[in-house]
Amino acid sequence: MKITAASAAETSRQSNRGHAAPYKLVVLASDTTDAVSAAGGLIADTLRVGWHVEVYLETGKYLETESDARALQILGVEGRLLPTSFDFELQWPDAVVFAAPIYHRHRGVRRFTADATRRHGADVAAWGGTWPTAAASASDIEHRVSCAAQAFKYHAMKAVNATAPPSPVESFHGGFHRLAVAAPPAPC
Repeated sequence: MKITAASAAETSRQSNRGHAAPYKLVVLASDTTDAVSAAGGLIADTLRVGWHVEVYLETGKYLETESDARALQILGVEGRLLPTSFDFELQWPDAVVFAAPIYHRHRGVRRFTADATRRHGADVAAWGGTWPTAAASASDIEHRVSCAAQAFKYHAMKAVNATAPPSPVESFHGGFHRLAVAAPPAPC
């Protein structure tokens, strides 16, 4: 089996989690269209290899329109309203991806990314820019979207009337250790 974007994991971290706990990815976006177009392939790929994925949206728009809820359902997740503070108790995320502009707008997001990185050792990356507290080792990362994830992303983007065609590559700035950024198994 070839490595996908979410299949490689740090074995020392896994031994601390317990054998039954899946890895967790948290996605923070301004709205459904932002989440789907920027990280839809990553969401689908990580779900495909058994990760638990939570999507938090800045606006409550996903509660109001059926198309936004449908787009997230196509990817296999539900959207939640971005809380003012995050508390995951014992199961903090292993990776966090977020829209860079919401980092600047929300104090809770700034606090969360700092806690996730410093206190819980999560991988953190942003799309649409950088953030001031990014690690010195942060770099540009390209996630090659698998063929299956491209299909799911295409239909999710269609559900929210996104006009741009889905890209086979999603770009982030940060660091992924648990989410190995690798080529999809076969060209689409």
